[in-house]
Amino acid sequence: MDWTDFQLLYWFFMKAEKVLYLGTPEILKFTVLNSKEVYYVSPEKIEIKSSRLKKFVESPQDFDVSLLPKKLDRIVNFLPFNIVTSFKIMGKYLDLLEPDKNVLIKLQVPKKQAQYTEVMLHDLLAQFKISKLSYLNIEGYGYIIGKKL
Repeated sequence: MDWTDFQLLYWFFMKAEKVLYLGTPEILKFTVLNSKEVYYVSPEKIEIKSSRLKKFVESPQDFDVSLLPKKLDRIVNFLPFNIVTSFKIMGKYLDLLEPDKNVLIKLQVPKKQAQYTEVMLHDLLAQFKISKLSYLNIEGYGYIIGKKL
């Protein structure tokens, strides 16, 4: 991760009140350190202990959304699925995200589909009423920061 990507990631979490974190816990510690409340929904068990972290050890696709706050500032989507499935699951939570608030999405793209990523992203972001703000490259993986319209 270069300095620009780190700054974009830092600013993504800056002043985040309530964050929903879906999927693998790759940057969960960073998220907890830089957010006031984090709601972690994933079947993966974690050992992080913090008063800021609320853990739900369940599959995000089967989780009862009513257990979450009515309004969120950020959604972190680290679901280990292809882009379409990842967006479909995340879509169930987007009504909780306030307009003009942000999402961070890790892209799980096989190399042979990399050339179609931009086309898929353009269509999916528009379908879910998300505007792309920036693209990050961290340790060889692509990430998108978007804003809910």
